Amino acid sequence: MNGRQKTMKIKNIIRLLGAVLISHISYLTSSFAQDTHFSQYNMTPLQINPALTGFYGSDNRFILNYKNQWSGMGSKNATYTTAMFSYDARLLAKKYKAGYIGAGINAYKDEAGDLKMGTTQLNFTFAGIVYINKKQLISGGIQGGYVQKSLSTSAMKWDSQYDETSGAYNSSLPSGDIASIPPYHYGDFSAGLAWSYSAKQSYMRANNQRKFNLGLAVFHVNRPNQELNPFGTGVAKNLDLKFIAHGAALIGVASSNYEFAPTAAVFMQGTSMEVNVGTMIRWTIKGVSRYTGYVSGMALSLGAQYRVGDAVIPMMTFEYSNYALGVSYDVNTSSLTKGTRGRGGVEISLRFADPNPFTRSSSRLLD
Repeated sequence: MNGRQKTMKIKNIIRLLGAVLISHISYLTSSFAQDTHFSQYNMTPLQINPALTGFYGSDNRFILNYKNQWSGMGSKNATYTTAMFSYDARLLAKKYKAGYIGAGINAYKDEAGDLKMGTTQLNFTFAGIVYINKKQLISGGIQGGYVQKSLSTSAMKWDSQYDETSGAYNSSLPSGDIASIPPYHYGDFSAGLAWSYSAKQSYMRANNQRKFNLGLAVFHVNRPNQELNPFGTGVAKNLDLKFIAHGAALIGVASSNYEFAPTAAVFMQGTSMEVNVGTMIRWTIKGVSRYTGYVSGMALSLGAQYRVGDAVIPMMTFEYSNYALGVSYDVNTSSLTKGTRGRGGVEISLRFADPNPFTRSSSRLLD
């Protein structure tokens, strides 16, 4: 193959890639752009189920989450990063004996790949929590939010930017194609139910506690339009409903400082389905002082999640007083390993709860 033939072959490849990108840009941002979420889903309650708003033993809860995923794919700028902040509180818990109100807010930012396909979302959530009896609670929650989707064209490569003189791609040449794609916006609404059971226990003595919760949520109930439409095709593509079923338990080992904390969650959206199962072993290092009654509290949890058919996720949570730090890493086990070059996703979460959860261990609900 001579030089001219090589040049024509490269140009044809670039032209083909450009055509595929243009014709499918809307499709990629709708059908394949399923929701992202965190592996430490126990640290993202408002993203898992609106009914978990205020569904916690403390009156105020702040959580920060960060995930950096698939850094081995593509160029150095092609990583997938997700960050989130959430705050929720229990309201009127002392005024009414029958239950209380949960209110919260969370902000979410996700950016993916060279084209920086981005999602920015702000949600407000409300839940009504009712005491069934001394051991059980039930909650119903709703969530409403505002979403912005965006896509950068700066990293796109076009046939017109191929320099025949130098025989190389030149990004400084005008593309003659899309200069920019404006962001688009929509409203998003979700709802959910949750149930919790907590048996009475002497927390640091017999350690015979038994706590369970179950929940079911549906997201995008209004099926918002996901069309990224730079060409005026006028074809609406609605976001698929997302269903999440989740459960967790905290089971004490009698006469010890250890507890088992199994969890499970199933995510279903469109034709996609994800199943997560796992467990943590929690060791309470420090609890109630025998002499002063003061509680700072300290606990360490170690364990792993398995995302069926995709990844093993070792994780650790360290709790001290009002704070909890979670760290996990997605170890990819599927065929995607070839693309990620063995690099999964590191995830960090930080929670602050007030009052100190250790001081209210007898009534503390599961995360």
